[in-house]
Amino acid sequence: MFDRIWKKFTLALLVVAYAPIAYFGYYDLIAKEMSVTDATLKEVFINTITRGKEIERTFINARVDINDVRSSLALKVLVDSVRDESPPSAVRKSMVEQDFIRFLSLRPGYSRIGFLDDYGDEIVIVYRSGSRIVATPSSGRKNRLTSAFYIGAARLADDGVAVMPMRSSVHPSLDLPTVTLVRHATKVFDSSGVARGVVYIDLNGSELFDRLTRMTLESRRVAALVTNEGDYIYNPFVKPGVATIPPTEVAVNVRKELGRELADQLLSGGRGVISDHPDYLWAYNAVHLQEGDSKRYLVVFDRYARSLFAEKLYEIKRVYAIGAIFTVILVVLVAVLVSRALTVPINTLRRGVEKFKNHDFDHRIRIDSRDEIKSLSLAYNEMADDLQEYSRSLELKVSERTDRIKEVERQLMRSEKLAALGFLSAGVAHEINNPISVIVMRLDLVKKALQQGDMEIVEKDIEVVKNHAIRISTIARSLLTFAREGDNKLMAVDLNEVIGSVLSLIGHPLKSKGISVKSVLQTDLPQVWANLSGMERVIYNLVQNSYQACASGDILEISTRKCDGGGVELTVRDTGPGIGKESLERIFEPFYTTKEVGEGTGLGLSISYGLIRDFGGEIDVKSVPGEGALFTITLENASDHLIGGGEKKI
Repeated sequence: MFDRIWKKFTLALLVVAYAPIAYFGYYDLIAKEMSVTDATLKEVFINTITRGKEIERTFINARVDINDVRSSLALKVLVDSVRDESPPSAVRKSMVEQDFIRFLSLRPGYSRIGFLDDYGDEIVIVYRSGSRIVATPSSGRKNRLTSAFYIGAARLADDGVAVMPMRSSVHPSLDLPTVTLVRHATKVFDSSGVARGVVYIDLNGSELFDRLTRMTLESRRVAALVTNEGDYIYNPFVKPGVATIPPTEVAVNVRKELGRELADQLLSGGRGVISDHPDYLWAYNAVHLQEGDSKRYLVVFDRYARSLFAEKLYEIKRVYAIGAIFTVILVVLVAVLVSRALTVPINTLRRGVEKFKNHDFDHRIRIDSRDEIKSLSLAYNEMADDLQEYSRSLELKVSERTDRIKEVERQLMRSEKLAALGFLSAGVAHEINNPISVIVMRLDLVKKALQQGDMEIVEKDIEVVKNHAIRISTIARSLLTFAREGDNKLMAVDLNEVIGSVLSLIGHPLKSKGISVKSVLQTDLPQVWANLSGMERVIYNLVQNSYQACASGDILEISTRKCDGGGVELTVRDTGPGIGKESLERIFEPFYTTKEVGEGTGLGLSISYGLIRDFGGEIDVKSVPGEGALFTITLENASDHLIGGGEKKI
């Protein structure tokens, strides 16, 4: 990727330029985010405090209103009539009904108002029914002596007001302004100061809804309202009636929605902020329904999504982004100009090195500058002069060493062949002595037969003499062929014939050592592309290697076959001790041998490997210690090389 100087220079400049930008930008963003976080926390906290104060004021107003109702003249007259008359007159009840109707019409935040006597019977009940305000008829009135609000009001001091929640929660699908939330109840006294009943008013959700949603300079956000158990009274963070895919259940309790740890903080009964939540900033404020009652309260809370910080941080990011773009443009421009001043002379140096690589030792570099590159070019020219002189002397030395190495190789191969001839001479002598003995004996028989005039016996003995003479001639010719210094020409070679020739020479030593020889030669085998004397050396080396490794009773098997691709495969397998793993990896290395000193030079298999590769073939060996060795040679078909006729030198 960074394979050019201008690219590397650009990267370096970018690192230098962007390091301070990244450093200061990072800390500016952190400072800005902290500032935004603090401002947002302050905003949501003030919102919850303001909303909470508004709701507290609503409850205070409700206590003032119920005290006003309790002190109304019409109600006092009705209370006195309850004491003196049983039942009270319809006229007095009607006056109170009109008073209650007037109260509800002037205060839309209440949904019901009622008066119960000291026995708990409903005397006057007025409530909202849609847009109308109606009174409950006598037939619909009930006794509320055991109701919680009646008992709560009766237990309080003379001017105490009992506050009773009318709902534990409000589902988001309901219209909060029409729902009755809290009932305020207090005792009513007659003119003599004796409690004669209870009056109550029901506060609906319109007042609380207004307090939670009305926007002012201090309250510019809506807020949620839940009970001390976490049940929602108002949840502005969901939109009822909006379908989702897949459908989701609307949360009605903050413990189930937010989890226990966060919900416990919100419902702790105090006020505060939560800034360590990963997704939102939170502020909460508890509003107690009644003074001295710490168990029943409402909680106003607000939340602000951290994802919205991106909008507030956009401006500083935009400034840094513009600066980064201009920095990139400037850095690239400077890098290109500076790198060009460097790369032009460097390319001149590179072209000079390439010419030197192509053996153009007369080329010299000329760079007109006053910097280090000028000094480098002069140093290069001096080096070129020295290398040119050294190259001439080195070529001469290499030529001399090469000729010497080749001579040493020829001497080693000659000594290796002489050693093989020495080994074969004993076997050849035995192979020749036997037929010579037969010839001498037969000639004596011929002489006696001639004296007796038995020409038939003479003819038979002469034929035997002839056959043994041919055998001697064949053995001698094979030995001469093996011993002669052949040329390096590649030609068509009959592989089976070469194998037979080699086995005729080494057959006696194998038999004397007790090694059985098995030949499995394919009769219609095509000729291979090789060198005759070289092929003899390869086969001899492999057979000789098996001879030295095997013991009496082992088997040596030589086989040939035609391969599917047209080539020829030669395998030499023995049942000797096999070859170890370490030796197997180095077996074709020159001078590597596991034999005792004087038993081998370690060149046989190395020479065989080189010859087979020169023939265009492959040689491979496999062995498992204790299970013998298998050498496999693959040679090319001679017909692939003789289409045009002729021979080829190695």
